[in-house]
Amino acid sequence: MSNLLLCYPNLQPNFFKSPESTRIHRLKKQDKGTYLLVIEVRENQKISVGKHSAKNFSKGIYLYVGRAKGGLQRRIERHLSKKKKNFWHIDYLLQKAEVQEVWIRRDFFDECQTALEVRSLLKYSLIPLKKFGASDCNCPSHLFYLPESKGSLKSLREKISFEKVEIYGNQA
Repeated sequence: MSNLLLCYPNLQPNFFKSPESTRIHRLKKQDKGTYLLVIEVRENQKISVGKHSAKNFSKGIYLYVGRAKGGLQRRIERHLSKKKKNFWHIDYLLQKAEVQEVWIRRDFFDECQTALEVRSLLKYSLIPLKKFGASDCNCPSHLFYLPESKGSLKSLREKISFEKVEIYGNQA
């Protein structure tokens, strides 16, 4: 288990583990929704993703959209952990990249709409691998590469009505 503290804005935790163990806010009923990971790939590299052959991932920022109909906290913790069995497409990428920010929208489950909004608002974004994170829907991808930093990601976060989750500790 990772040594992280995730702070969800405007929520009171119903459980808090001590600093000696994993320090995590546990949520009651609002532990579900859509999330967006802001990911940094620090150097150009080839990464194998599931059944796909190794693909080139350029150095830079990537945005990944996902959802959890329950267990949002655990899903985010899993994504932040390096010690896990690769299951989802994103797991393969996160073995070679770092999550810089986590955004959430509680009780909203349309990850496809979110992916479309991100693509629409960031017209310069690219799809690095078709169907990444979208093998169960008609979206071209749920992963977007930002080849250049145009404007603030905070502005994007506000436009799609997500809130930032603070991450404390190391991603182990």
